[in-house]
Amino acid sequence: MNVNRGTKEKVSKLMLLYASQSEEVETLQFGSVGVILGLRHTRTGDTLVAGSANSDNMTTLQDIIPPPAVVSASVIPDSHSDLEPVQTALEALSRTDPSVRVDVQEGQILVHGLGALHLEIVEGRLKDEWGARFEFGKRQVSFREGASSGITECSKTVEVSGVPVSISLQIRPLEMDEEQDPLWQGNVVVDAIGRPFASPESGSSSPQSAIAAGLMSSLSNSVHSSLALSHVHVTVKSFTTPSPASLLAGASAIVLRDLIRERPMGPVMEPYFTFKVSVPEESLGKIVKDLTEHGGEVQDLGGGLLLGNSDSELGAYSEDGVYIPPVWLSPSAAGSPSAQNTSSTHRMKRAVHAIAPLSQMLDYSSRLRAHSGGHGTFEMASAGFRQVSEARKLEILKEIGRA
Repeated sequence: MNVNRGTKEKVSKLMLLYASQSEEVETLQFGSVGVILGLRHTRTGDTLVAGSANSDNMTTLQDIIPPPAVVSASVIPDSHSDLEPVQTALEALSRTDPSVRVDVQEGQILVHGLGALHLEIVEGRLKDEWGARFEFGKRQVSFREGASSGITECSKTVEVSGVPVSISLQIRPLEMDEEQDPLWQGNVVVDAIGRPFASPESGSSSPQSAIAAGLMSSLSNSVHSSLALSHVHVTVKSFTTPSPASLLAGASAIVLRDLIRERPMGPVMEPYFTFKVSVPEESLGKIVKDLTEHGGEVQDLGGGLLLGNSDSELGAYSEDGVYIPPVWLSPSAAGSPSAQNTSSTHRMKRAVHAIAPLSQMLDYSSRLRAHSGGHGTFEMASAGFRQVSEARKLEILKEIGRA
């Protein structure tokens, strides 16, 4: 039983792997790492247990919550006959990599990832492991739309498949001190007494899960900009349970979409990343100039912490990794051959810490090589989404064809 999705799975084989050799076994002992063949609905992070769906002692391991996608690309099959194999490969890949999200917008297949390198890995795996024939379109950054100020409530009865369904919702922007829910892509959804709603990914057939699926559908596509919504607080105040309960998904999607349509368009947000760039000292000026010209903010030169690494207090280090202690720490080092030849044989590197919009840094690897003569390296980590200025907001809306 897959307790995350509430579905039964039939196991055809259990195996242990030893390098390229496999051994079929009857059981997998506690703590062993093995292979289960025959799973149809299970994804990375799900919990499998022995027992029935009505068992009271089921336990679930902590969910894997992948970071939100920040870069998207269209997937274009080489021919019409390649469409189904490509879709099958994407579905198989998304089962093993929870950070990959696939959807279809206006008849176009889109794959969403955590960065440009992630999309390159996805492209390589689809071609090498599944033999899919396709091309990636232009990469696009995943922008977000926030909620406009104020509180809006709506209680209405809508018809879904001829059945009247009543739902009462309230939406407002998240406060500064409120924690975002990664299961809801940075939004928060609660019931009338403030208890969090389960994510629609849980796979449950309960009325709450149906409402969650409808709300997620509306939050993933704003009526104003077609962008996914973020930093929105949704309260489900009340609802009637129709038969079947699955009708609640369509009803909740309609009510929330109407609520969003009644409000003015909120702020637009774009993903930012922190960068640590290590370059030869003579290239430092070019690197800083390039970062600032592309919307980056230089936070530190040669000091501080980023991505778990620390810099020398001196702000520079030997390019070939040879540590030469300063004279005040080890006077005997001053007479060593390494110290005497430092100025002539060792090139010093400096570290630049900056934060910049991802949309301006998609080709940063090429720019860095050009500015540093191929000697520069960089690390990056997500810094979340930031609200943009009105001028930048207009640029983004023009870019996506909404202005």
